[in-house]
Amino acid sequence: MKGFTSAFLFAFAVTASAGCSGDIKVTSQGDLDAIKSCKQYQGNIFIEGVGANRLDLKGVQSLTGDLIVKNNNALTSLDLDALKIVDGQLKLENNKILSKFLVTSLTGVRSFEAAVQPALSAIAFPAGLTQADRFMVSDTTATRIDGLKMQKVGNMIIDNNIYLKSVDLSNTTEIAGGLTVSANSPSLNLDLKSLSGVKDASFRNLAGINLDGLKGVSGDISFISNTFQELKLKEASEIAGTLTITNNDRLTKLTLPKLHRLGGALSLGQNKELAVIEAFPELEEVDGTLDITGTFDEVKLPKLSDVRGGLNVQTSSSKFSCNDMSKLKNGVIKGNSFLCKSAVAKPKPGMTSKGGAGGGADDLEGSAVSTQLAWFVVSAMSLVGTFFLL
Repeated sequence: MKGFTSAFLFAFAVTASAGCSGDIKVTSQGDLDAIKSCKQYQGNIFIEGVGANRLDLKGVQSLTGDLIVKNNNALTSLDLDALKIVDGQLKLENNKILSKFLVTSLTGVRSFEAAVQPALSAIAFPAGLTQADRFMVSDTTATRIDGLKMQKVGNMIIDNNIYLKSVDLSNTTEIAGGLTVSANSPSLNLDLKSLSGVKDASFRNLAGINLDGLKGVSGDISFISNTFQELKLKEASEIAGTLTITNNDRLTKLTLPKLHRLGGALSLGQNKELAVIEAFPELEEVDGTLDITGTFDEVKLPKLSDVRGGLNVQTSSSKFSCNDMSKLKNGVIKGNSFLCKSAVAKPKPGMTSKGGAGGGADDLEGSAVSTQLAWFVVSAMSLVGTFFLL
């Protein structure tokens, strides 16, 4: 991230003192004590396979390089109390009994990663982490992540932390790359109320989410297997990729009042409590497929005028009528696939009938009969040919 780089170089562009540079492979506390007089250190620090149960990095306030802590089976406590800036990676990986991780002064890091930390129940940045290009917390037992104050982030992944109930991202306004929040505690509520833009985003297994400020998505965004009852993207006007909202069993209210264009597909599926789909009053253009399946009684798309892909609408409800969908055949649906069915035992997402312009069960049955007839004709011709050759 350019902003982080320039800020770092401006604040910490210093010449390392003698003895304050070079890579270090730590074997004991003594290796860290040897650099405690260095406020700035240039070089990578590797802490791997060390037998100590406690390690302290004293004195060093800024590190130009990586700090990698991995595969330390005896390590229970890591104290980086003085460290303020890491112009590189700060990575914790597979430290099986590490339960105490102190970064009291840390405010900036190029990349932070905590992965496979089964004893790490808390991750906190008391001074406020204001700069990070990449942030990842995966496979920990953390119940909270506190002190995230970044406004802009490159990429963020928070997944497989089964006890994680609290993450405050209310300061974050922009994520230039991808955001993934998945498979954490089923009671996790995510506050992203200040987020205005993101490239790609995936949200799974959330109890609640606030995206009130989201205006634009420059890639794909998905909401899958969440338990919240309401999903609002009230400021989002354009999504450059695909919008996926599937298997959200408790979702009863869906609101995207300003969305007018989708650069990819619209995929809505198996949101069992969503009886009426009327979330898209301004939607005019879908550049991919219109794929809507579930138990709904009605679909309202009053301004839809251009769908570059095909259409697949299937519901188990007998109350649903395909009349409105059939009207879209006349110049709106540009793709070759068109299928609309009601009272379906098991609605299936995706195109199930190719090349047709009709809908309903008769189309599928007709395709099967045509295939059987074609096979019969080919077989008969083969037999005739064989007869004349004989």
